[in-house]
Amino acid sequence: MEKIPYIKFLAVATAEEGKILKENKIKKDILVLGGILEEELECFNKYNLIPVISDFNQLKLAHKLKNKTIHLKFDTGMNRLGFYKEDIEKVINLTKELNIQGFMTHFPSADIDSEYTKNQIKQFYEILKKLNLKNIYPNYIHSQNSAGLTYKCDFCNLVRIGLVIYGEKPYENFPLKLDNIMYIKAKLISIKNLKKGEKVSYTGSFTADRNMKIGVVSFGYADGLPRLLSNKGYLLINGKKAKIIGNITMDMTIVDLSNINAKIGDEVVIIGKQKDKEIKFADVAKLAQTIPYEIMCGISKRVRRIEIKNGK
Repeated sequence: MEKIPYIKFLAVATAEEGKILKENKIKKDILVLGGILEEELECFNKYNLIPVISDFNQLKLAHKLKNKTIHLKFDTGMNRLGFYKEDIEKVINLTKELNIQGFMTHFPSADIDSEYTKNQIKQFYEILKKLNLKNIYPNYIHSQNSAGLTYKCDFCNLVRIGLVIYGEKPYENFPLKLDNIMYIKAKLISIKNLKKGEKVSYTGSFTADRNMKIGVVSFGYADGLPRLLSNKGYLLINGKKAKIIGNITMDMTIVDLSNINAKIGDEVVIIGKQKDKEIKFADVAKLAQTIPYEIMCGISKRVRRIEIKNGK
């Protein structure tokens, strides 16, 4: 990652996340999107983290940074974090001793409302021009998230992508080609024969309507598989869909193996491809009545991460 020139920053939500990256020898600049709190000043200064400043309280704290480097965030329509355009003069007066390295906004509806997003881009540009008139020329200007990549914003020189890094579309008809680079796998750890009329898992929410072969997979809701997939989701085993039966439990999930030739130790795909079948985060999210982002963020730390380099 250190050798990829077009990655200018790694963006994290909190100072703690930035600390972890720095302690793992990441040399790229770390941009903390959530801003800065008083109790985080020591961490910011020790690891040379760069905060996104979005209100006047944070702006006061920024003057205590050793590197004096910040990114300014303006709110153009999300109404979450960011200064408003009427704050420009005050912001300029309070940042004279700071290095405004970057300037940013955020799109809340790029996937569903193009006119709203285009108006945000227009507002963002107008604020930038006012900064330029005061001789403030940030090195980095960024607004586009994953869903915003299809919008023309030629005065920006960075994008802040998240979901698309992993090959997931931010919305169904997203036109850019993406490659899936993330797989989540588990193991088949037990196989049993179930008789007609027998119940499965907590509360017995599944009752066998025939004699069945079932399997137990070493992945549950504590790992990030939503319990809402109980009795309606599926996993991939030997290139076939294995329906989830019974309630998903903390550490394990039970599947129907009646039509699958499987053995203990077989690989089970939770997310990813297996032969001609594929499960994407979007598929899981649809069944769980949520969005792919939530499913991604829900993959717990106890799921071991393995980095594969050069396809090996």
